[in-house]
Amino acid sequence: METLIYNLLAYINNSLDKDINYHIAKTLLENSHKIEGFSLETVAEVCNVAPSTINRFCKRIGFRNFSSLRNSVMKYGASLEKNDTALSGDSFIAQLKENVEIIENIPKEQIERIVKQISKSRRVVILGFEKNQIQALELQKKILLAGKFCECNTNIFKQMDALDILTEEDMIITISIQGYLLSEEFLLFEKLKKTKGKKLLITFSEPHQHLELFDEILQCGKIENSAVSSQTLLRLFDVLFH
Repeated sequence: METLIYNLLAYINNSLDKDINYHIAKTLLENSHKIEGFSLETVAEVCNVAPSTINRFCKRIGFRNFSSLRNSVMKYGASLEKNDTALSGDSFIAQLKENVEIIENIPKEQIERIVKQISKSRRVVILGFEKNQIQALELQKKILLAGKFCECNTNIFKQMDALDILTEEDMIITISIQGYLLSEEFLLFEKLKKTKGKKLLITFSEPHQHLELFDEILQCGKIENSAVSSQTLLRLFDVLFH
């Protein structure tokens, strides 16, 4: 559910015209808790458009079709809401401490290899989705201060379009804490699979789940500690570019 809401908000916030796609995005947001029970025909009726228009819009925001959008809500919605619960001060500190210990145990050789790859790449593109877009901008700033210009578009759709023109001399840094956006329900999976260039994933999910897509995987926290992902990422970036 969280992934869908971020994608819909991104579309609305970046839309220049209040066209039919804007209307669909707004209607889906207003009915977000009903989506699991909608059929393609039902959601088309609610949005007052043809079913084919709904499928085209779903593809536009990163899903294969409406069925994939609905399946992602059914598959990931509950776990996302569970991870979003408020933490007490002690729980916050304990989770962050666990994640920091994981960062401290990342092999020095891997850190050096990643930094070297960033430095020698012709073009570096950062993909920061969902709530980690602000942290992606912080990584962009740190890489810039280290002497390397890189790209980090806050428009999720332009981020994905950038993948189509990368070469083997380029590098993609993907931040996906839970790793949900890397599942086959999302178009990002196929785009990353076809994209040339070195690929780095920064995540809390188990590395073995994404070996086919990435050259390097930095696991910097526990998946059950996702509530402190923002603070964890900032610490990781300090370690990468101290």
